[in-house]
Amino acid sequence: MRASDTGIVHPRAAEYYSERTTPNSLLISEGVVIHPRGRGFPNTPGLYNNEQVQAWKPITQAVKEKGGVFFAQLWHVGRVTVPSQTGGLPPLSSTKTALPDNHQLFGEKNGKEPYVESQAMSEADIREVVLQFASAAKNAIEAGFDGVEIHGANGYLLDTFVHDNINDRTDTYGGSLENRLRFPLEVVDAVVAQIGRERTAIRVAPFHVLQQTMDSDRIATFKRYSEELEKRGLAYVHMVEPRYDQFSTEGAFSGHRGVVDLGEGTGGDDFSLWTFRKILNSTPLVGAGGCDAVSARDAITEGKVDLVAFGRHFTSNPDLPKRLFEGLPLTKYQRNTFYTPGMKGYLGWSRADGF
Repeated sequence: MRASDTGIVHPRAAEYYSERTTPNSLLISEGVVIHPRGRGFPNTPGLYNNEQVQAWKPITQAVKEKGGVFFAQLWHVGRVTVPSQTGGLPPLSSTKTALPDNHQLFGEKNGKEPYVESQAMSEADIREVVLQFASAAKNAIEAGFDGVEIHGANGYLLDTFVHDNINDRTDTYGGSLENRLRFPLEVVDAVVAQIGRERTAIRVAPFHVLQQTMDSDRIATFKRYSEELEKRGLAYVHMVEPRYDQFSTEGAFSGHRGVVDLGEGTGGDDFSLWTFRKILNSTPLVGAGGCDAVSARDAITEGKVDLVAFGRHFTSNPDLPKRLFEGLPLTKYQRNTFYTPGMKGYLGWSRADGF
């Protein structure tokens, strides 16, 4: 959240990302907004106009010079926003129902604003947002990214269509599981048509429960979702481990932060990413969610995932891969600087070798 008010990424992001690049490593960017109405927080970068595209070019070039592979995470927050962030317009969602309580704005003022009733998207709205995702993907490639990761998780726009406790529609985008998956799959297909399947990935969170993302049968829902994604031969699918959002005390999510019954009683031993690994036979699976060096190594060795993603510890350890491989201690991150516009907590972290 260090971009300008108009979504221009901060030029020092080149330093941030290049410091964290290891040859042949995959870097996934911060969330990049696809359209002004998809913005949920101040100072988040975009990829919906030429000025934004040009600003990203030296940053992607810095990563390429270090030998990294760089994917832009394309983001539309849906109803996880408030009118101050969307130009006074109501949020877009599968439903009119608002999230409870207040939206945490972060940024310099770190304020809060009450959630408001959403605009249940018309079919015309849906078609327009599909095009916005495709256009942002095209812009990402022009900006020098190697591909894009569609953010389809955490109760953001696409995810509100998937969950049957949120999606209360009666048209072709609601009701049956096939209908509820229609919009996110249309986005995937539009992005693939624009930039190619080998450059297209998606993040989903089968076990996420905050932002009110409950489901009457989440295993069946995300097994079917995974089957559809496997057919498309994407660059990868990115998933989050069960219960990570509930155990964490540091998330920026709306909803009850207690232990929620995820339905393990019906899922048995397969109530984990293994369920989806068995479906995603030919699609690389990236796992995330509180891993350390040992658990990451075990997950890859066992074949549960192909890659493990790290986030928070990467902010304070620019040489994180070296530290993980060599068993070196990790520097504690500064949570209170994650979503602020200044350079404190963003740059200036030491490497294990002291530089």
